[in-house]
Amino acid sequence: MSQPDGELRRKTLQGLVWQFLGVGGQRIVALVGPVVIARSVSQDDIGLFAIVLTGIAVVESLTLFMGEQSTISSTRGLERRYQDTVFTVRLARSIVISGLLCALAPAFAWFFRDPERDHHYWLTGLFLTLAANGFLDGLQSPARAGKLKGMEFRRIVLGDFLAALLGMFCTIGFALWWRDVWALVIGHLCGTSLRTILSYVVAPHRPRLQLDREVLRELFHYGKGAAGAPFLLVMIFASPALVLGRFLVDAQGNRDRAGIAVFDYAARLARLPEDVFLRVIAPVAVPAYAQLRLDRPRLARAWLGAVRAFLLIGGPMSVALAWLGGELPSIVFGSDYGEIDGLFALQALHGGMAGLTAVVGPLFWAVGIPGEDRRAQLFRSIAIYAVGIPATISYGVVGFAWGMIAGISVALVLSMVSALRYLQLGLGQLLATGRDGALSCVCLAVVLLAVDGLFAPHGWWRFAAAGCTSGPLLALATLRILRERRHAPPPPAPEPLPEPMP
Repeated sequence: MSQPDGELRRKTLQGLVWQFLGVGGQRIVALVGPVVIARSVSQDDIGLFAIVLTGIAVVESLTLFMGEQSTISSTRGLERRYQDTVFTVRLARSIVISGLLCALAPAFAWFFRDPERDHHYWLTGLFLTLAANGFLDGLQSPARAGKLKGMEFRRIVLGDFLAALLGMFCTIGFALWWRDVWALVIGHLCGTSLRTILSYVVAPHRPRLQLDREVLRELFHYGKGAAGAPFLLVMIFASPALVLGRFLVDAQGNRDRAGIAVFDYAARLARLPEDVFLRVIAPVAVPAYAQLRLDRPRLARAWLGAVRAFLLIGGPMSVALAWLGGELPSIVFGSDYGEIDGLFALQALHGGMAGLTAVVGPLFWAVGIPGEDRRAQLFRSIAIYAVGIPATISYGVVGFAWGMIAGISVALVLSMVSALRYLQLGLGQLLATGRDGALSCVCLAVVLLAVDGLFAPHGWWRFAAAGCTSGPLLALATLRILRERRHAPPPPAPEPLPEPMP
């Protein structure tokens, strides 16, 4: 049974505020670390770390346990037996996967080997060390998902931010001390350990090893519907390291790990719209949608509101980032990270489209049909590799960026079609919802192009121009959305049932 409309709206707004503050703080932390690392660790070592982390993530995703998502979706998610079963399954899985990763470490080292440079490091040892990351993550408190289910975001957000902050300090300290890839590996493990420890502070729970048959049956049913989706997502997010790490070469014909570092660090900035909506709205939207799943009209209104919010805020953000181009990564990370013409603009376009996809996707997970999102991600993955590999061989990192855009375009179209069909909405309703956001994007683009034509600013001047033009627009859009949410009329009361005849 869903909550009353006013109560659900209040919790949703509070959750969005806390998520925005927490994710915003984590984004600042996540950028401060690379700013220091980019000036302390070589691009080759940064690219090598991305490759090692990707290899580990791909194997872990093959059997990724959707315990948190199933807890949020289940009506029994707050029961102790349910949470203890989730903890037990997750712990057993992490032990098995960590052992498998150790066994596969030599094979990973062979696949990503580069004879010209690999003599500096024992590549197998890097994979062996990071194999412990999944085990550390599997020890997290199972009660964390219960807090999210109840839309109690404040403690979770504060705990995640503190873990990110302390993890950043550890990584920076190691980077300044060792100045090599081992600093990034150990720093990453420290961050995972801190997140696990703090999960018991924000969501206290004394886990017990327990396997409840009914819970296992429910977990299996949910996992079957989502089977393969985590692997597809990892293959998508790991595609830069997998494709560029194997097919990108420098002028001397060697593996170009520096190119991977440039692509990865520039993407961290270009993904800002995606990060904001994937990490701010999605954690709030899933439990909110889950409570509305039996009320299709309210669910449709909530979904259209989320799409409209992205187009009003995420759209102008993407336009401003694309206009900045390579100037932004040059300012943040150094001139070596912004020297590839056109790369950052393409990454910003991809980030905007991925942000809109991140708004659409949570609907399927909340209403129990994750297979729709899995299908979209499958074709996205196919498009990325089918287009990205030959494009990388021919045009380098810019070619791969076009492959990423091809993939997200396919996923966005498929997700939109599925969502409209499920919610019984027409294309006209979607277009009417996005009209204001599209107009804002066009107006901002015209203004920025005019500024470019009149002044052609560079460096910090270009950054200031983007902030002065897009900042007020984003602030007004945010205030408008919050005002509309706060004063939205409640749904009409249901008609009273007729009294029974005597």
